[in-house]
Amino acid sequence: MSDLPRVIVTNDDGIDSPGLRLLAAGLADDFDVVVAAPATDMSGSGTGIGGFDPVKGVDMTTVDMGGITAYTIAGPPGLAVMAAALGAFGRFPDLVVSGINAGMNTGHSIIHSGTVGAALTARTFRSRGIAISLAQSDPWQWDTAVEVGVSAARWLLGRTGSPYVLNVNVPGVPLSEVNGIHWADLDEFGYFRVANADVEYRKLQFVVGSSSAGTDPATDTALCAKNFVTMTPLATIEPAGFPDLDASSVWKP
Repeated sequence: MSDLPRVIVTNDDGIDSPGLRLLAAGLADDFDVVVAAPATDMSGSGTGIGGFDPVKGVDMTTVDMGGITAYTIAGPPGLAVMAAALGAFGRFPDLVVSGINAGMNTGHSIIHSGTVGAALTARTFRSRGIAISLAQSDPWQWDTAVEVGVSAARWLLGRTGSPYVLNVNVPGVPLSEVNGIHWADLDEFGYFRVANADVEYRKLQFVVGSSSAGTDPATDTALCAKNFVTMTPLATIEPAGFPDLDASSVWKP
């Protein structure tokens, strides 16, 4: 058994994503890496674990990933992280690294991202999580995101306190063109701007805006568009403070 920190690598784009494979290979130089990723694209799954029969189980296969232990599962990344935390792939993970997502995950809409959801799920089991997303470019700048992701993993595992979950967005430029790194607030909802319900054609359609124009310059969307790496610490769901009144004011049996 390795004495290196155990890192679970997952994503929501599926096992065939080049970002996943390159990230796992980069992390394997420093950590004991196990890949557990969806068999197919599970984008937009958030922290979901999907519907499954706990008795029949979930289909899982081994994958050849050049010496890295790797599995596909028939479910979203949140399920992979839950399985890892409950012992399916050996010892408890010190860190879950999710990505590299093909496209930014910025703004409050990240709650719907399977990439971010995997990192948040790690924290619900008292591990740590990093979500890494790469802005679109042609060609994709995977090497830049791998460099940032491995560095962020080292940094987070070297800490004893918060933050416990990081959402990291990497600009789609070569490493030499990155302007730096910033803590960043979340943008407003995200890229989805308008929804239209077309009853005649039975379609629900969304207008997606790819521009950061008009957003707060301190937010993740705006900073990443200016070629900065952005980092946003995230908190998992915890009960909010109770109102200063008796619960019987809501309903009295």
